[in-house]
Amino acid sequence: MMQLICPVIGWLIWLFFYLHWQLQLLWRRLHALVCRSCDYWQCDQRELFKRASHELEKLPQHLVLVIAPDERYVDAALLKNILSYALNIGIKYLSIYDTRTARTGHVELSKLCEPTKSRAMLWPPSKQKEQNGNCNGTRNGYAGNGLHPTQLQVYQIGHDDCHALIADVCRELYEQSAEAKQKLLQKRETLTDAISAGLNKRLEFAVPEPELGIVFAKQTCTYGLLPWHVRFTEFHTHHSGRYFGARTFLQVLYKYARCEQRWGK
Repeated sequence: MMQLICPVIGWLIWLFFYLHWQLQLLWRRLHALVCRSCDYWQCDQRELFKRASHELEKLPQHLVLVIAPDERYVDAALLKNILSYALNIGIKYLSIYDTRTARTGHVELSKLCEPTKSRAMLWPPSKQKEQNGNCNGTRNGYAGNGLHPTQLQVYQIGHDDCHALIADVCRELYEQSAEAKQKLLQKRETLTDAISAGLNKRLEFAVPEPELGIVFAKQTCTYGLLPWHVRFTEFHTHHSGRYFGARTFLQVLYKYARCEQRWGK
């Protein structure tokens, strides 16, 4: 008898959690639909960004986005909106780590941004910039207070830029002569600078380390994102299925501005 009851109980528990997850996802999508409608009819992005630019006491120079392998709601249109938000508020650098494949929704940034001779890409592209005149690619054409850069530097991060890269750099440092290794180990700052220089040379990153990260996933996970560069990054998780608009973006920045980092000895 117990052999029949136990599988049934297990199946009922699984069904309960599955229905709970589906209802939660449905609620998020309905909430997203309502928020999107409210933003369309009521949200004045110009006023939102103008007020935020005066109220935010701290702003990240470098923002990184992490997209989970099973994330279905982050597409090219949403990424273009986020690029617009970042440019309008005055963020200079934005990196995107899209862990999805082409079949599951991976967005190739080279199709959205303007490539350069280096690894960096520019957004908006020069052609779009000329068509929009003084606009920065947003619907209402808000371009900030005139002190913001006219183009955003965008970087696409791949799997090869993460754990494998830092392992290769550390291996190269280890293979140096005994005298060189002894100099590196004398001071912690010297070793830190050597690792950073080796990584930046391979990554072609002449930008600050990201101060803020937004994770689009069901749970908080960085999926191996640049483990050396994000050791001091503040991460905010935006759960899958929820609406992400201008208000949501600015709420993350307000949370970051209130965050205090204390450094130990």
